[in-house]
Amino acid sequence: MREAVRFTRIDAYRTVTSALMVALGLVILARTLVFGAHLTALLVGLAFVGLGGHRLSFVLAYVRRGGAL
Repeated sequence: MREAVRFTRIDAYRTVTSALMVALGLVILARTLVFGAHLTALLVGLAFVGLGGHRLSFVLAYVRRGGAL
């Protein structure tokens, strides 16, 4: 039987940076839409939101499996 994997400092760091990526992506998108939509800014904002959300999905899966933060 496998031992439970602990939530380490590295995991906490990755979780925080993932949440900040989502927040930064939303800020980029909001500022882009206010000042005029530019393709590059939209792509970067969406990329940050998407990648941050993808990384946070792993944290959510860990918690759903019974892991403790």
